Amino acid sequence: MLFEELFSRRIMTMGPSHVDPARQVGVLTPEVISNLLPTRTAEMEKVRWLAGTWTSENEVPATRFNPAYTDVGTITFSFDEKAGWLYVAPKTGPQIPHITFDPLSKQWVYVLLRGAYGVLRSEAGWIDNRIVFSGFMTMVGINCEWRMTMTRDGHDRYTVVNEELDTHGVWTYIDQWKLSRQA
Repeated sequence: MLFEELFSRRIMTMGPSHVDPARQVGVLTPEVISNLLPTRTAEMEKVRWLAGTWTSENEVPATRFNPAYTDVGTITFSFDEKAGWLYVAPKTGPQIPHITFDPLSKQWVYVLLRGAYGVLRSEAGWIDNRIVFSGFMTMVGINCEWRMTMTRDGHDRYTVVNEELDTHGVWTYIDQWKLSRQA
């Protein structure tokens, strides 16, 4: 079970509560804590290049019910080294957490919190200029298993290809995003 695993692997130990120091509770071990920040900081450098404003083209193929189309827009990302997140920075409203690295699981995490909801993960991480995230999500009310491949095509360009797992267990193309940095 979860806590048995955490304590047996020496990820957690008993220690004073930060709310009530007289109370003993499960806390991360000093060895784990000492490695968290440097590990996350080093990994997060791999996405710092995404900070800035990007022009996007979302190419959606035709289906039996819709013609092919391309939507256009802009998206701005901000990088917060201290918090350890790359955020979506909308024109109005608060920043939205988007991508981080979890040093405990050694996985990249991609979070969707507006219109689409889910947490996609990447165990393999960045290989050359590509990362693949996958997981369950809800896209505008439809539940699906999703795979997203992000490829850096240069300093000022990247693409995102989205796929979903179909009923036969095959990854099926959904759409593609092409993004270029605004000058």
